[in-house]
Amino acid sequence: MSLDPPKVMLEVSFLTAVADSTHAQHDVCVATYLHLVREYEHERLLLVAVGDHLRTFDLGESPDEVERTLWFMRRRRSTVFAPVDPLHVAWQHRRAIGRMHDMPSARGLTVLMCERHKVRRIATVDPAFAEFALQIVELIEPVGPVGDAEVAADSPDEPGPDGDAEVAADAG
Repeated sequence: MSLDPPKVMLEVSFLTAVADSTHAQHDVCVATYLHLVREYEHERLLLVAVGDHLRTFDLGESPDEVERTLWFMRRRRSTVFAPVDPLHVAWQHRRAIGRMHDMPSARGLTVLMCERHKVRRIATVDPAFAEFALQIVELIEPVGPVGDAEVAADSPDEPGPDGDAEVAADAG
């Protein structure tokens, strides 16, 4: 356990794949997300997402201004993304994104928030993030139907050869 475990950014394409059961990458993203949540529960990492992106999954596409404001102050932690901490997007971030004309704003915002919050690992299904100085979380193939107790083939909770639970070494 570390006092400040490394952060993993859950990018909007990954969040969408987890939330949408019809998405082509849904099963592998759910297996990966469940693995990340187990790591979070063991205090090996923190899960974060850009607040603007995460809020869409909690409140829908067009919340009113009061809902948007109150969401950060008293976010209900009852959805599938309950363990994910939102990274607040301030006006300075929006101004910086306005000057980035070489990439889509959602991608630019994610990269900017990773840089500002010192996030080095990202869970995504968008191949465009491979060109940035970020470690992409490898997607895990499920061994059974998503929702079973044993979803991922590489579960960190299972004892290793010496009988102890494996401890994930993280480079992030």
